[in-house]
Amino acid sequence: MTLPDPKSPPPRKRPLDEGDPAPPVGAVDQTGTPVFSNADLVTGKPVVLIFRGQAEALAGFRDLRPSFGKWNATLMAISLEGVTANASLHHRLGLDFQILADEDGKIHGAYGVLADAPEPTVFLLDPAHRVARKIAGVAPSELAGKALQELEALFGGVASHRLGAHAPVLLLPRLMGEADCEALVARWHRPVGEWPSSQSASEGHKVEAGDFKVVHDGSYGRATEHVIQDPELERHLDRIMRRRLFPELKKAFQTAVSQRERYRISAYDAAAAGFLYPHRDNPIPAIAHRRFTVSVNLNAGDYEGGALRFREYGEDLYDVGRGTAIVWSAALLHEVLPVTSGRRFILGTHLFGG
Repeated sequence: MTLPDPKSPPPRKRPLDEGDPAPPVGAVDQTGTPVFSNADLVTGKPVVLIFRGQAEALAGFRDLRPSFGKWNATLMAISLEGVTANASLHHRLGLDFQILADEDGKIHGAYGVLADAPEPTVFLLDPAHRVARKIAGVAPSELAGKALQELEALFGGVASHRLGAHAPVLLLPRLMGEADCEALVARWHRPVGEWPSSQSASEGHKVEAGDFKVVHDGSYGRATEHVIQDPELERHLDRIMRRRLFPELKKAFQTAVSQRERYRISAYDAAAAGFLYPHRDNPIPAIAHRRFTVSVNLNAGDYEGGALRFREYGEDLYDVGRGTAIVWSAALLHEVLPVTSGRRFILGTHLFGG
């Protein structure tokens, strides 16, 4: 029997995807000083983690260091070598960013990077310490340029500005990936039974065992919801929520939830000027248990109009990117403005319990 290399990291049961919380990195740098990727002075800005970065790759990041600084990005190289070897490499290359010692391979393992990987791997973490991009399969000489390009694509359109009023909502980019967004939009188009609705009630919830649609065309607004009752899809969506949403919900609002209502894919069609009137999501005893509402944009860019507005807190329009979740208290007054072109799709649910 061949014993495993002691530097080989333990296998991960599930690879990290965009939108996942990034495992915190804690190690000593080339001077023996402890460094933490989730320290207060680091988190809140992009972090670039460079795994398996040999001299050529690290030199590329050194040469582009001023450009990374434009985005306030913190660079950290993760090495399987010890402090002495890292100090030698750091001095030889004249680096101005840290090389962290991961001699037992635990950090590599946490990020799913194999110790014997032939090429370097880079993870870009967003300011909330979540995975924004994973870059692999790129030649060492091109790695820094590719990472900078992705960093600019992610944060190039984000500018600071002063806020007057702002609704107390949580925005989470990349909660859902492109493939999941496309699959949910395709699922809405499946032929299933349709039921009318009065406000948020529908007989379909009592009758249907599988997926079905609820057609809203009254005082609530105009939209068609595809209610998901497929156990396998529900489990998949639950895994995403538990992994990517619940930790952020706990951090932002210091609260936890344990239950949800059915997932639904809602479509607002410009042909019917799809919209929702201003309303709250828990105003009557039957739904007073609701604590939070979750809405994930599934097809931003394919329609016009349809923005969310919370008029108790101003006239700002919330028109977020594909895969981005908006989470708010079910007690907040909100509305969906009419869709003027195309068809807007969202995945929604209500959370409760504790």
